[in-house]
Amino acid sequence: MERVRFLHIPKTAGSTLISILDRQYCGKARFSFADGHASYTRRYQALSEESKRNLVLFTGHAPIYTGIKEADDAKIITLLRDPLSRVKSFCQHVSEGKSPYLQKEFSPGSFSLDHFLESGNRELSNLQTKMLINRGRIASPVLVDSMPLSEARDMALENLFGKVSFFGLQEHFDESLIVFATGLNWEMPLYTSLNKKQSSESVKFESRHIERILALNAIDVEVYDAARARFSKLLTSDKFDREKLKIFQRMNSIVTPADLT
Repeated sequence: MERVRFLHIPKTAGSTLISILDRQYCGKARFSFADGHASYTRRYQALSEESKRNLVLFTGHAPIYTGIKEADDAKIITLLRDPLSRVKSFCQHVSEGKSPYLQKEFSPGSFSLDHFLESGNRELSNLQTKMLINRGRIASPVLVDSMPLSEARDMALENLFGKVSFFGLQEHFDESLIVFATGLNWEMPLYTSLNKKQSSESVKFESRHIERILALNAIDVEVYDAARARFSKLLTSDKFDREKLKIFQRMNSIVTPADLT
């Protein structure tokens, strides 16, 4: 069975996709990039050679070049999201206390959006581009800050359109699943959405916040716009199975969490 890697960019419906992957690759050996580069490298190196050979699925928050050959050579899938929407979702996530490493400085009871957006947190700025070009650490700004905007954009798109086998958009989640399912010969990828925000505690974004987010993500905006244009073209081509999408959406409209256990 061919190896598959989900390049999981935070706040792009990844939790829901992982639940789908869990069912598609049930019983298959997997490896998760659940910690920092040094830690996951040590964990991988500690595996037996047989365990390494048996790995089928790689998941987790690691950039496109992990340093682990089996993962870097696997078929890669990923989801992108409109940068403004992604960062707003991240801010909401932090405000709810769901990012443990940020709870001390940005506690739910005293969360300040203005303070957070000026904090220099690396996940706020061009994270999708970073993950499409970085090696080792997902949010390191070293590489993206060392080149002109256009060069970082072009490198990210070259990897997205070349090294990544199949990509989708969070805003077209169902269509993305059909792209993945068709390309990887999945069973029908039924799901229920996970990791939804707590609407009663929604962060309020003013125009100054929107402007700041867009300024922090100028490269991501260009990368996303190019990716959206490419994906839209795919959806209108003969390569996309529109009938399969219709069948999938009819089936998924009646699925319940109990049906997926």
